[in-house]
Order: sequence, then C-alpha cells, then structure tokens
Amino acid sequence: MKISIAERLKPFSHLPGAACIIPGTCWEIEAFPTLLRFGKKIELKLGLTGPVEEFTLQQDLEKNCVWVFGKAKEGFYRLRIEGSDSGFDLYAEKMPPIPGPLKAKESFHIGAEVLFISNPAFERLSLGSHKSQDWDQVQRRSDLKEILPILFCLGQKIPLIAPQPLTGTARLLELPTDRNQAASALEAFLKAAFAKILVPRLTDDDHQGLVPEEAAEGNPSFLLQEGAKLVRSLFFKQNERRIKFLPHLPVPLDCGRMTDLKAPGIGTLDLEWSKKLLRRCIVRASTSGEVVVELQSELKTFRVRTSLKEKGRRQSASEPLLLEAGKSYYLDCFQK
Repeated sequence: MKISIAERLKPFSHLPGAACIIPGTCWEIEAFPTLLRFGKKIELKLGLTGPVEEFTLQQDLEKNCVWVFGKAKEGFYRLRIEGSDSGFDLYAEKMPPIPGPLKAKESFHIGAEVLFISNPAFERLSLGSHKSQDWDQVQRRSDLKEILPILFCLGQKIPLIAPQPLTGTARLLELPTDRNQAASALEAFLKAAFAKILVPRLTDDDHQGLVPEEAAEGNPSFLLQEGAKLVRSLFFKQNERRIKFLPHLPVPLDCGRMTDLKAPGIGTLDLEWSKKLLRRCIVRASTSGEVVVELQSELKTFRVRTSLKEKGRRQSASEPLLLEAGKSYYLDCFQK
C-alpha cells in the first residue's frame, strides 16, 4: 500500500546568468552560455562560440545533479555537474571537438570549504500543480503550490548546518499562527530569502521592504534547511509517539500529498488531503505500540484497515492507534 507522486522535480532556466545550488552541497553554480562560475570564486570558460541556442540550466533533484546544455556554433553540448566528497565534478557528456582545457571529466577539490551528502532518500510533497518548472515563469506566478515542493526537496539535499541566529531574511522563518496570514508570510519569505532558482541569501538584494535591512552573517544555505523544516511542519508534526496531521495548513494549499515521511520510533507514512481535510493516510509500522493520532478538529472518526480487501473497523480520533511492527495500516473515511 502506498500513495504515489508522479511529479518529478527538475526546475530550469533559459536566462544567461541563471543560478542554482548543486544538490548534495551548499555550492552555487551560475551558468552563462560559454562560461560557468562556481561559488563566485571559480570560473571555467567553455571555449564555445555564440550565439548559443536553447541555452538551459537545469537543477535535477531526481538525479542529484545540475545540467547545462545548449547549441553553440561548434555544435550541441551538455554538461553534468555533481557533488563529490572533496568538492564537485563536471562531466562533458556531449561536447563538440574543439581545442581547449575542458576534459571529459573535471574535478574541483575545494577541501574543507565544501560538505557533501550523497543521494539521500527524501520525503516528497505535491500540492497539485503540474505546470512547467521554467523558473522565470514560476517566479512571475509566485504560486506556493509550485515552489514549496521544490524547496522542501532541496532543503533535504544539503549537508546539515548548525543552528544560527535568525537575522536578515531568516527572520521571515517565523510564521504567524493565522492560516490566512501564513500564506502571505510564506510568499514574503520566498521572495526575500531566495534569488534565481532558490539560491539562498541572508540579505534581500532586491530591497523589497519585506524584512528590516541589517547585517547578517552565517551560511545562507541554513535558509534551505530551515525552510524545508518549516514546510514539513505545515502538514505533519511528531512528538515521540504522538503525530499530528495538517496542523498549520495555509488557506491556498487545500489539497496535496506527502510520501515517505519518516516518523522515528513509529515508521514511515504517506498522506493525502483534499478540500483542506485529511482524506487518507498509510502508516508502515517499524515498531509495535500505541500511537496517538491528532486529527483536525473537524474530524472525529476514521476507518482502519491492514488490507485494502478487508472491511476494516471504525475508530474514534480520541483513541490511540495500536500498531504492530512490520504491518501497514490504511486510514481513510475520515468523518466529522
């Protein structure tokens, strides 16, 4: 039993100077048709001649890499950039036969400045949007349903960053409790704390007046990590063997799915909601014992099954749910 999400997260941009984070690292790549810049410190000239047609920077969160490709006068080229234990690697998967320093594989050893995590399994979020992930259009639409799933994923694909003070744009991580105001606060955070394809910044360089201008120091990728935690807390919270569904659901996010949620000491969960109410949940138990399930105040009872073929039983939301390790539990038919 499993709830699935078909959407694949691969935001991209066709603009010269487009930038994103290399998955698995905290390093930024800024791409131009004939030049790559890493962390604003390393530049690599590609030795190509423009005009370059169909230039694209794509952040592939499924394969944990960044693609840069286009068609120069010399021919089509496609580059893949991946994080590594010592920095990051660049692979010239397609490159016209031109003289120059670029090899089939280039390794950049950054040393202690770079941290790397390799292809972790991640929790998924879908909010019902299937529009193109062309980031220039995404930014214009400024739709939480498009942006939050990508932020949630990317925040899980960077190295762990120690807590730091909430200064600069990090101040916007504190959301109001009112559901109507939460969406506006999230939009302000996304506009102030990120540039280009979710490249984090502690100072709002666009001076939008969304946060007081002040000196802010620290690792900007902290915003990705804490932003992902913030997004998760809107839909799921756990306190030991007490779990809560949709505790702080912003008004516009009335339907969606989350899969492979890790609940330490309990197991993994999938959930789906529509019309702002929980519709179904699957719990794959890793330990035995009782779990307290906190539903939205409107919901009083639900059905429990261990197989989709069985009739199941109704249970009150006030009763603990008894789990047995190794079994899956299908919760649905939530009623007021």
